[in-house]
Amino acid sequence: MTDSTAEKQQPTTLSTADVANYLRAHPDFFVDRPDILYDMELPHSLGNTSSLLERQASVLRQRNTELRHKLNELVTIARDNDQLFQRIKTLGLALLEAGNLHEVASRLQQILTADFQLDAASLMLYQASTEAGPFRVTTEQGVQAALGDLLRGDRVICTTLRQQEMAFLFPGYNHTEGSAALIPLQFQGNLGLLALGSTDPNHFSSSMDTSFAHYVGDILSRRLYHLLR
Repeated sequence: MTDSTAEKQQPTTLSTADVANYLRAHPDFFVDRPDILYDMELPHSLGNTSSLLERQASVLRQRNTELRHKLNELVTIARDNDQLFQRIKTLGLALLEAGNLHEVASRLQQILTADFQLDAASLMLYQASTEAGPFRVTTEQGVQAALGDLLRGDRVICTTLRQQEMAFLFPGYNHTEGSAALIPLQFQGNLGLLALGSTDPNHFSSSMDTSFAHYVGDILSRRLYHLLR
């Protein structure tokens, strides 16, 4: 007997991975082999045995439960986004109806702190105005000096801030730290900054979606542009 003949006669050894891969590639393997399926048993968590079919049904039920939980999460997110959109719509209409800077700042302050349940809201303008109201007139350089490199172009920044930074944004702030959303106001130039504040250091974080904040900033910027001209 030659070496090549001996090699051909050697039985092929299958690993458990080979069997598993074959069954995955042939999911109907047991359809025409009920006798094999009947003889197969898997350990049960209670010490009994369950058929492969029962085990498969259990796995499918578990996956179905996970999918239902995921669907419920998506429904909750959609509901929260819808409520947020309605609040932003109310804010946008209030800004459009405001006839002057005082009304804009007043309605902005009221809606943001009440409807959005924020601890503080601050509107800072880079242009001087003859009007007075619940807003501050400052300079872009002054804001940069107080906040360092936090402001970057037109990006909305959500971050934890130290007490002195929070006190600059929200005069009278007396907590050790907090968090804020910094919304640059830009339209035909830099108009100012809208800051939304919370005493909770984790309320505004870098992982937050800022789409709605950008939307508020865009509406407010265009309204301010026409009032400051």
